[in-house]
Amino acid sequence: MVRPKYELPDDLGPASLADRRRFYRRSMDFRAAAKWMTASRGERVYALILGRHSGIYPRRFRHLKNVPLIVDDVRDVQNLRPYLVKYLPEGLYYDRNVYTSLEGARKARLDYSHAWRSPFFAGQELAFDLDPENLDCPIHGDIAEKMQRHQGLSFCDWEFEEVRRQAAALYDELSARWTRLKVVYSGRGFHVHVFDDEAFRLTRKERSRIATRFARRYAIDEWVTSGEMRLIRLPYSLHGMVSRVVVPIPRGDVAKFRYNDPRAVPRF
Repeated sequence: MVRPKYELPDDLGPASLADRRRFYRRSMDFRAAAKWMTASRGERVYALILGRHSGIYPRRFRHLKNVPLIVDDVRDVQNLRPYLVKYLPEGLYYDRNVYTSLEGARKARLDYSHAWRSPFFAGQELAFDLDPENLDCPIHGDIAEKMQRHQGLSFCDWEFEEVRRQAAALYDELSARWTRLKVVYSGRGFHVHVFDDEAFRLTRKERSRIATRFARRYAIDEWVTSGEMRLIRLPYSLHGMVSRVVVPIPRGDVAKFRYNDPRAVPRF
């Protein structure tokens, strides 16, 4: 069976460097992003991805285009602005790990990607990342077929609507155990964050069991839930692959949320 090729629906597409510059200079709600980061305790690390997926990045930083550029010397999200205007990243992320002392971690030259056994590690925010490409689409096939066609980051309306339905269902299922939950439109799919103290204290083994159990029924990225992938998009930042703002959504809005919602369309 020959599957039809597809790209991205509506006007979704990569943001230019000029778009990114205007967004981070004038449009990003840094106060709201800072408020989001107060939902958890401890000191946090941020990361910029310059052009890994879009191929759009400042040419003087071509040596950094595929690697996370770690920022661990800011205490307030608003202090990220100079970094964002300088590097114009396609994506801005925060480390879900919580650290007791970033100054101590820097002095010890801590590898943040292997921080679980470090004395500076104080827990990790639990999150579920639901992406449309993880679905078995009746029109475009499964993830293996999409990757074979080099369309692993594309999605159609059917996939978007299905992953949106799953995000709502997952939120409701998680609410039976935890109370401090947030849904975020990630730019392509959805994230469900858990801020309960108990969730921060989960071990790697416990997280892996949770990831395996929920992956049987939801299009989640197991690496994120298990803790292997610690980075997640910072709400109110720009998803440069699709030119959409990453925004938290009240649970009651999820069922009707679309990628052309005014809250998600950036003012370039």
